[in-house]
Amino acid sequence: MELVKIIALGLMAAAPLLAAVSEGAADAIAAGSVADTVAADTTEHFQRFTALPVLGYSEETKLQFGAMGIVFFKPLEKGGKVNEIDVSAIGSTRKQFQFLIEPYYYLHHDQIALKADLRYQNWVASYFGAGNDPDIDKFVIYDRERFKFGARAESSVGLPKQLRYGAEIHVEHSDISFRKSDADNLTLPDEHSGWRNGLGYTLGFDTRDNLNWSRHGFLVRWQQMFYSDVLGDYSFDTESLDLRGFTYLFWETSMAVGVLWQQANGDVPFDMLSGPDGIKRFRGVESLFFNDKQALIVQAELRKFLGWRLAGTIFFEGGKSGDHFSELWRNKWHQAIGFGGQLALNLKENLYARGEFSWVDFDHLGMTVYLRHSF
Repeated sequence: MELVKIIALGLMAAAPLLAAVSEGAADAIAAGSVADTVAADTTEHFQRFTALPVLGYSEETKLQFGAMGIVFFKPLEKGGKVNEIDVSAIGSTRKQFQFLIEPYYYLHHDQIALKADLRYQNWVASYFGAGNDPDIDKFVIYDRERFKFGARAESSVGLPKQLRYGAEIHVEHSDISFRKSDADNLTLPDEHSGWRNGLGYTLGFDTRDNLNWSRHGFLVRWQQMFYSDVLGDYSFDTESLDLRGFTYLFWETSMAVGVLWQQANGDVPFDMLSGPDGIKRFRGVESLFFNDKQALIVQAELRKFLGWRLAGTIFFEGGKSGDHFSELWRNKWHQAIGFGGQLALNLKENLYARGEFSWVDFDHLGMTVYLRHSF
């Protein structure tokens, strides 16, 4: 297995294209000098956008290249949360391409939070088989063209601000095909090409001080999604329980711990089973490297601000999957330790891009490049 390596990343970008525009003056800021213009929450200064190139390497994408940009909008009221739109376009030497738009919007004294996910993927991925014990050297390549629209609305209106309730919609069309010549050692699942459309709800308790980099507080979120062949082509449901805790330690260092339990029932597409996403939960592996009807992932991370626009992380992650809870409990853990560097795209909002290395199962390396912390 080829070792994962960084390609011209240089702690998330040696010479990133960063830009900020001050309201009122609309001055153009040269790339790399944006640190001197970190926006204060005043009428005179407000960071309007930021952008950086993406150049990295991972086992799933091989050489990865593209660009990310974020447009920030002033809060609707003083002291409120900043609204934003994230846009990214990323390709790879594995002939993968993704275009993604993610708006974040806050209303009614921040008591209503709206998030949307609009993406197009023309993707090549690896299927390692079902279950908790995959062989990383045995897999089948599949091609997937995917259109997805997802939206979540959460609110605390009528309740204490820490209590949240919400609704979610998922509309997706996927066209999947396996490369049969690679299928000698694995039993292939049904492709489940077609529409996967569902509706769901969320219930939560959230005391985090900041959504991008939480330094104290905790989150409890229960989510359930129902997919029906009345709305799409398949009927199944998914559930998840997300627990996160954060505390400040010392010297600009904070600690985060997380536990995620997932379950899927019914005629579930193989690419929507329970398991790691490889980006936020159990970093450094391909998506659903291990998978089944249930999965459990635990995480612990130390996060430290280093100065200027740089931060660093050290983390441990564990995960397992199983057909039902008793099997999940008995199955062995997958483990990963790792470290990473972060580059602030908006210091005032604690918004960072990150690049991280993982040593997975003490056997092979993985790498992740993404926006925001993993949990």
